[in-house]
Amino acid sequence: MIRKVLLFVISVLLVFSFVSCSKKTEQKGPAAVVNGEEISMKDFQTRLKQRLEFHRKTAERVDEKKIRESVIQAMIAEKLLIAAAKDNGIEVTDEEVQKAIDNFVKAQGKDRLDSYLKKWNISEDKFKEQVRTQLMINRLIKKLVPDDSITEKEMKEYFKNSKKPLMKPERVEVKLIQVMTKEEADRIKEELDKKKDFDKIGEELKKNNKGAVVSNYGWIEPRLFSGEIGDALKNMKEGEVGGPFKGKEGYYFLKLRKREKERPMSYEEAKEQIKRILLNQRRQAMRAHLVEERRKKAKIIINVS
Repeated sequence: MIRKVLLFVISVLLVFSFVSCSKKTEQKGPAAVVNGEEISMKDFQTRLKQRLEFHRKTAERVDEKKIRESVIQAMIAEKLLIAAAKDNGIEVTDEEVQKAIDNFVKAQGKDRLDSYLKKWNISEDKFKEQVRTQLMINRLIKKLVPDDSITEKEMKEYFKNSKKPLMKPERVEVKLIQVMTKEEADRIKEELDKKKDFDKIGEELKKNNKGAVVSNYGWIEPRLFSGEIGDALKNMKEGEVGGPFKGKEGYYFLKLRKREKERPMSYEEAKEQIKRILLNQRRQAMRAHLVEERRKKAKIIINVS
């Protein structure tokens, strides 16, 4: 969950904010003031540039005026939600912030984080502040809309009334052999070409090659894989062997044991997915409601147009 929060933080900063790249007179002072809390022009500019970059990569036409308005309103909403979190006794410790960052670095790599901070000229302290903000807001929304707030009746009604059935993706059951060198991979390929049994090769590797990995990899979804392995998983037949495939950590051989086609889910299979959908909808609605109610009572000054 913490990893997801941190990924969300970076996506918020990359997707939901940014300042104009057009040649306008540089404005001075805060971009906005919310109940006495300033939103700095520098922070607004960074958010705007990030949002503009995203839109220019994904859209044919960019309406900079609308994006500027969207960015400043999103930053105002953050200020209002942080105030609501504090009113509800929500706190996030330094240790929790650091744990979120550490988990992200472990999963995505420190180079990715360092590159992001350097590109947008964001200090480590500033980034920690941004992480804390999102952790606090998420904790507030989860407190107001807890996981157990979705009832069985609501989930069954969603399942019954859904216009399109929830689908269980195609999946395959795979056995895997991984070796580290091309020489080992070529030798295994030669044995397979001579019709030597895949499982027998795997048993021999377990005994004689400590660097090899032989595993009943289990059920996986081909759609989640790209490149040669993805293509192979989509097209292999039951009992077929594929490889070697070059990967980051060696060479891979796959044996496809079983294949299950995409099909509609039963209620029991779908209920956890339905719960996540309903929770997300309810939490988004709660977030919007909080912002709207607090906005009515807030003193807000906007200095960007």
